[in-house]
Amino acid sequence: MKAKNLKEFKALIERYETITLEETRKCVNDHFELNRLTGYGGYPKRCTLCVGAENSCDNCVYGKESCMDGKNEKTYFRIDNADTPTKLKNAYRARAKHMRTLLPC
Repeated sequence: MKAKNLKEFKALIERYETITLEETRKCVNDHFELNRLTGYGGYPKRCTLCVGAENSCDNCVYGKESCMDGKNEKTYFRIDNADTPTKLKNAYRARAKHMRTLLPC
């Protein structure tokens, strides 16, 4: 099945690649602010990827493995566990790089 959230997935990659250090200062250790900054994570009803995939992992670019499991786990939790603005910005960059490897050709 073709992912229904490819457009949102690509937009999120671009967002992760352009987040500034100043933006991350407001978000460290605040999951609500992290979600507000990128539209991703922790809150499926507000997650742009979940909404685009109709709240079904089967419809998501990540697929059944989900955005936080298996090969996706390391970069997901790197964002979740970042405790400084610099670590958070770097975690977003790492996540974007990983996400690019998942894009269909």
